[in-house]
Amino acid sequence: MDPSSTRTISIVNRSGRRIPSAPIRRAVESALDQHDAKPGEVSILITDDEEMQGLNRDFRKLDESTDVLTFPADNPMLLGDIAISIPYAERQAKARKVSLQQEVGYLAIHGALHLLGFDDESEDDRRVMVEQMNLAAVAAGLPPDHDWASLLHEAQA
Repeated sequence: MDPSSTRTISIVNRSGRRIPSAPIRRAVESALDQHDAKPGEVSILITDDEEMQGLNRDFRKLDESTDVLTFPADNPMLLGDIAISIPYAERQAKARKVSLQQEVGYLAIHGALHLLGFDDESEDDRRVMVEQMNLAAVAAGLPPDHDWASLLHEAQA
């Protein structure tokens, strides 16, 4: 049986914006499929900067918004949760001169890879992660972007 058929991807949109869910689902599925992820559920929250700042403050002790947060699950039936800030994604899309849909797709893939154990704390890890993001993006029908980086990462560089 295809692993993706035993996965559930649920999306809750509290951003106040109309954001198509099919491309987000496709992006996450492509990342999970390329790494033969176990069956389970991924929940995705599409939100605004204010809620994202609260999540970041509560779970990471950083009182600021961010583009994407991930919460891997300890439950074997769950893969975890991903939260994406649409206003943050809009700023990144504008700065990178790409569509909002493309940026949200990349953020969804980035979150899915974090759920699978990928990290981007070091420059070497970040390079591997961006490479994996590009493979998943192309599989999901998005153009490759080998220079992808979050605004936060750029500010720290």
